[in-house]
Amino acid sequence: MYMKINELSKLTGIKAETIRSYRNRNLLHPEKLPNGYYDYSAGDFISLLYIRKLRGYSMALDDIAAAYQADSNEEILNLMEYKRQILLADITRLQEEKRYLELEQQHIMQSTGSEQEAFIMQSIDDKYDLYEFQKSHTMKGLYHMMTPTLFISKEVLNGECTDQIIPIRAGLGTYRYISEENHMTIPDHLIVIPNGIHISQIITLSNLSSMNLMRLKPMMDLAKKNGTPFISDTTGYLVYIQNVNGKRVYHFRIRACIERNDIRPF
Repeated sequence: MYMKINELSKLTGIKAETIRSYRNRNLLHPEKLPNGYYDYSAGDFISLLYIRKLRGYSMALDDIAAAYQADSNEEILNLMEYKRQILLADITRLQEEKRYLELEQQHIMQSTGSEQEAFIMQSIDDKYDLYEFQKSHTMKGLYHMMTPTLFISKEVLNGECTDQIIPIRAGLGTYRYISEENHMTIPDHLIVIPNGIHISQIITLSNLSSMNLMRLKPMMDLAKKNGTPFISDTTGYLVYIQNVNGKRVYHFRIRACIERNDIRPF
């Protein structure tokens, strides 16, 4: 059984360029003909399939080449165990990503409605929000565990809703259980939003430093109607960002606690 590289490529579905790279790495040993072409044998065919199987386990070509030089199967077994441990770590990471993705989906599904209405919701845990950042704070690798937040003080929320511009602040937040699971370092100056019953509202902003207080009338009116003053500042969840006429528009769901509890709906 001898074949040219294009025949071997057609038979295996492996590109000729890939087969050629394996040959150049001395992983395949076809016979070079006087005309410069190569004849690939049954041994090359079997070797090629074996290489592709190992590559299917994400093994590097350098590792495969090194295993070819081993005197026993111990090196290939060690290589396979090393890759197995990597796969186990990847499975754990993917399961974690899936969990955070499902939490994100849950947040988006809760973020429906118009700006003209407020609603009551149960949070899932204490929220840790940070608005004062220092260079010493690192967020590398933590983005999927956090969400942009908006700060408006409970004193403003419990005051009179008048036509005035109020300052707001944008920051980052995460849940207490997420910070504990990931052993995050919690700064002293974070703002804790307690777990419990919250009044929430959808808000759309193009300016993240100030807004008209009248935009918060639905949630402020609902708190007064129920006779339940806010016991926390606001936190927030960024639902999505939209480009409108070249300007960024931020769609947030903001909420503030009116009654603390320890219920965790998950």
